[in-house]
Parts: sequence; C-alpha cells; structure tokens
Amino acid sequence: MHKILLILSFLLSNLSFSQSVKNFRIPDTLKNKSFEQLEKAYGNVFRSGDQSILYANTFLTKAKKEKNIIKQIDGYFLLFTKSNKEIKYIDSIQSIIKITDVADELSYGNYKIGNIYFNSNQYKKALSSYLSALTFAKKNNNIKNIVLIKNAIGKIKYLTYDYEEALKIFKENYRYIKSREKNDPNNYLDILYSLTMSYNAVGKNDSAYIYANLGREKCLLYDKKYYFRIFDLSCYTTKYYLRDYKKSINGLKNNIDFFQKNDHANLGITYMYLAMNFQKLNDRPKYLDYFNKMDSLQKETHFIDPKLIDLYKNSLKYYEEEGDKKKQVYLIDRLIKLNDTIYKSNYEFSKEVHKKFDTPELLEQKEKLISKLDKKSQILNWILGGAALLLLAFIILYNKNSKKLRIYKAQAQKLIDLQNKSSLSDFPYNEFKIIPQEVENSSDLKKDTGKSQIPENVRKSIVLKLNDFEKRKIFIEKNITLHTLSNDFDTNRVYLSKIINETKGKTFSNYINELRINFVVTELKQNKKLRLKTIVAISEEVGFSNVESFAKAFKNITGTLPSYYIKALKDNDNVL
Repeated sequence: MHKILLILSFLLSNLSFSQSVKNFRIPDTLKNKSFEQLEKAYGNVFRSGDQSILYANTFLTKAKKEKNIIKQIDGYFLLFTKSNKEIKYIDSIQSIIKITDVADELSYGNYKIGNIYFNSNQYKKALSSYLSALTFAKKNNNIKNIVLIKNAIGKIKYLTYDYEEALKIFKENYRYIKSREKNDPNNYLDILYSLTMSYNAVGKNDSAYIYANLGREKCLLYDKKYYFRIFDLSCYTTKYYLRDYKKSINGLKNNIDFFQKNDHANLGITYMYLAMNFQKLNDRPKYLDYFNKMDSLQKETHFIDPKLIDLYKNSLKYYEEEGDKKKQVYLIDRLIKLNDTIYKSNYEFSKEVHKKFDTPELLEQKEKLISKLDKKSQILNWILGGAALLLLAFIILYNKNSKKLRIYKAQAQKLIDLQNKSSLSDFPYNEFKIIPQEVENSSDLKKDTGKSQIPENVRKSIVLKLNDFEKRKIFIEKNITLHTLSNDFDTNRVYLSKIINETKGKTFSNYINELRINFVVTELKQNKKLRLKTIVAISEEVGFSNVESFAKAFKNITGTLPSYYIKALKDNDNVL
C-alpha cells in the first residue's frame, strides 16, 4: 500500500509519550498504577496533548525509579513519538544500553533505535540498528524479539516494493504473534495490518479484505478507536481493488471528517483512492477534484505510493486534452520528482537490504545445517552419498538444459531484432510473437460448424469494444476474466467468447495473455526503469496474478523467458 500507513503501524505497536521527565513528580492518583495500566490509559487519550503527556511522564519516571531498563527504553521511544521526530532520544536509549551487557536489553534497545530511525524516514540507519538487534536476540534465542525485528525488516522490504518477500516474513511470524494475542494485542494488530497491505500489494485482495475486516473487529474488542479508522480505511481501499467502486467511495468518504481533524497523511491517501475510484467510473470532474486535494496533501505529508505515478500521468493527459499548459508544466515537474523518490532511491536501498539481511540469513541457515550434520556422521555420509548422486543428476540435467538455455538466449535476441526491424509502432497491433501460441484443449475454442447465431448488431458492438479494450490497454488490469469483461461489455460470456474465437482465432485466456506479453515486450524495450524492477513486480504491472503464469505465458509466446529478454536488452544497450 503506502509508506505513511506502514509507519503508522509502528506506532500501533509502540504507544507514545512526550516531554522530559526532569523535575516531574508523579501525581498521587497515578502512583500505584502499573505500567500496563499507564499504557492503556495513554492509549485511550493518544490524540490529546496534556493528558497523554501526563501518563507518558509518569511511565518514564516510574521506569527510572525501578531501574527497569526495558521500560526506560519504551519511555524514551514514547517521548520521541510525540516530539515531532526528534531523534535526540536515540542518545538517551544508547546511554541506557551502554551500561548493560544483557543480550535481551541490548537487542530491545537497538530495535527501538531502529524504530526511531524508521519513523524518521532514515531507512538505512534503521536497517543497521535492526541487524544489530537481531544479532543480540539470536544470542539468547529470544523468539519474541527475533519475530518483532524480522517484522520490522519485512516492513523495510515492503517499502522497497519487495512485496512477496515482505509477505513471506509476515506469514512466517503470524502464528507466533497470534498465539500471544491477548497478552500483546498491539503487535497482533500490527501483524494483521502488515498482512493486509502485503496481500493487497501482491494482488490477493480477498485475503487482504479478510485481514482488514478482522483488524476492525479486534480494534473494537481492544478499544483501539484510532486504529479502527486505519483498518476501516484499509477495508475500503481493498474494495477498490475488488472493483466495488461505489462501496469503496462511500466508505472512504465516511472517514474524511475524522482524518481532517486527526491525520492529514491518511486524509491524503483517502483522497488518492477516491480519485482512483472516480477515474474507474469515468467521472472526470470528481476525479480531478479529489486528485487536486490529494496533490496538495502529498506535498504536505510526503506520503509515497507507486500508484501516484499513474494518477499524475492520467491528470497530465486530461490537462493536455484541455490545452492547459500551466497545469501540464506543473504536473511534469511533480512526476519527475516522484519518479526519483519512488524508484531511484528505493532501488539502490533494496540492494543493500538483500546484501545485509537476506545473504547473512541464508548463510546462517547453511551453518545450522552443517552443524547438525557434524553431530551425526552416519547421516552425513548418507547425505554426502546422496549429494554425489544429486550432483550427477545435476550434471545430466545441466547438459540437457544447456541447449534449452542457449535457445532462450537466441530467442531473446531474435525478439529484439524483430522489434528493431518492425516499422509499426502502435501497440497492440505490432505483435512480436516469434513462435506460434499453443492452442489449448479448451471447450472455449471450437471450429465454427455453422452460421453464427449472434445478431449482427451485437457482433459489431462487441468488436468495437474489443478494439477500444486493446487501444486503451485495459487488459493490463488485474483479475480480468471472461465473466468480468462480458459484464463490462454489457453482453454475455458465450457471445464474447465466440467472437474472440472467431475474430482473434484463440481462446479468451490466450487472447489476454498475448496482449499483455506483446505490451510488456514493447515497454521493456522502451522503458529502462521498468527493467530495474523484479520479475514479480513486472508481472503485476501487466496484470498477471503470479509470476509463474507470467513467465509461462512469456515463454509460450516469445520462446524465451523474461529474465533472458531483459538481459539481452541490457547487453544490446551496452553494445550501442
């Protein structure tokens, strides 16, 4: 989803305080309150100033008197949260953990320092602190801290658009956190929110809605009024992806008043999705109204989401049609800045995440396996014997696959040569299919044994709509099925399927796949930034629900794989 909501999820699992406790005296009414009672009381007045500060100062003063290092760390984090991102509290936490050699305290302190950097948008420093925290947590095998730290790293992966890997981390941690829900509801709500965002990001919107709705129910159970609104917003943004535009609009509008008073960042996100909904409904005046409101708040709160690029491009197109030069210049300038922010910096940072977290994790996993093998020499001998057989099998398979890989490489170059020779430039009529598409054994594709029973006026209408569907590149949207498209065309599945069979000579699924693959082949050739993305991200951009179906369709149509084609494009660029 978007960066600002992810940051707010950290606040969900780390309630906040403010102002120094120097010379502060605990009021008599609060002297006998436990940390848990103070934390709950603070959560109930999270958005108010003086009252929340009172509970905050009481919490930290109590922690200092009891010389409770963990609670002091919590207190300073809470101070930071109400301090308008003053990272000076990092020094306070560091001064505490300098006097301890307890691994759990060192781990927790570095984890909270990472959270401060994360909430201050300093993600490289946050990653460094999380990795230090993880090292200490593993010394004592502190499962709770390991889970919390890996969740934080999962959020960094989400911000670098590595959605599949982020989702993998959240799913691995969910069972552990859910088992401790009643004792730690904040972190339980945090994992629900992370799962909601990640499932939406990978296109599994039904799952996203389930977790968002569950989050709403749990917020009511645990009396988390503010975070109920966050989950409610997630529910209605998910409705957009499920194509329930009217419900999405109504739900989003119901949150506007609350966010206007309490949270401009989420107000901007609400406006963004309202604009996206009205764009789908072809309501240009309302689209532009909410787009301009969103644009104003984006400059104020700096929330980032890849979908912003398409929205700004769409608005630029509208103002080009209207001939508004001033607006066009403004939007082009905004697009340049957003492109640099969204793609350039995060691409470089994602490489650092892989280097400093993914690789060490794999090496650690390898060392654990080797350690286990060393303890059981007999098993080791069996494994070594098996490894030898596997190596032999690998060599045989390698020799068999070498020819196939050479074919992939040659086909990729052939595809580029075909593009270079082509004089046609208007997609989708310029098809780069270099091997015949296999015809599936499907009941959808049958030989026409008689005169078509489709009325001529219906036939012409559907053909025109198919042409418009191709020209406007609607086929790159996700979750297009024969059923949804026939509804969009105001016809039935049988007519639509038959006309695609007759006019295109292929099944519906082959028709959609070929449009998408021809499109992405052209885009990859023309757009170097697109080549920097992962294959997973590219597959999502052109409408595929998973990377496996994308790779299969790409190979069936072009004779090569996306990775070989991208490499060939880069090699050709270097030659030029």
